[in-house]
Amino acid sequence: MASRFLLAAAGAVMLACCLQAAFVVLPGAQAPALRGARTQGDASFSSLGMTSVAATTAAFGVAAAVARSRKREAKTAAKYTTQTILPSLAWIKTGVKASELKNTELKALTLAGNDVLIGKTEAGALFCVGNLCPHIGTPMSEGADVIGDVIVCPLHGSSFKVTNGELIDWCVSPPIIGPLTGLIVEKKNLLVFECRQGGFLGSGEVEVLVDTNAKKAYEANYWKGLLDAQGKDDGTYY
Repeated sequence: MASRFLLAAAGAVMLACCLQAAFVVLPGAQAPALRGARTQGDASFSSLGMTSVAATTAAFGVAAAVARSRKREAKTAAKYTTQTILPSLAWIKTGVKASELKNTELKALTLAGNDVLIGKTEAGALFCVGNLCPHIGTPMSEGADVIGDVIVCPLHGSSFKVTNGELIDWCVSPPIIGPLTGLIVEKKNLLVFECRQGGFLGSGEVEVLVDTNAKKAYEANYWKGLLDAQGKDDGTYY
């Protein structure tokens, strides 16, 4: 479409040039009739020149507007997907050595879009769990306690075993308020990630097994829900 307007603009320029050339008369070769009506001809020529310039400017303006429109369309092209994203597991290095972690110490990381929390139990066993509490998604790293092999959420006191994510207590604090907030969300276990120490005899940095497509899958599910809030008849999304 833009190329058609550009061709039209070029044609308008050529037409204007031809019209101007047709009205240019060389000195000494003027016909009597033209000499007699020189004033009127000059006025007509000037008017025609202004008209051709205006037409040329308008043609180029239209072509430029079309080009800008095409650029805007390219910038606002769809960037999302609603396809089903399958898991893709991979060992990701954390940049942290197990020897650098003290017992009960926690370190929050984001690995391939996954918010994880690596740490050690009181006995010194290495573990990796999801950093977001399954209650309302608050970061466990903001003050969580490690007691034995149990991690306690700092906000509402929910506790989970770091070995398998099993729920022990659900929203026990503060009194009354904690249990009430726990009623609005279904009880869930804490997400657990497999971890290991790389290098020779486990002397290297900690590695965590994560789904590298987790972020893409989350975004795809988000767009499915946003684009079709009604869903299918069976309650699922497209």
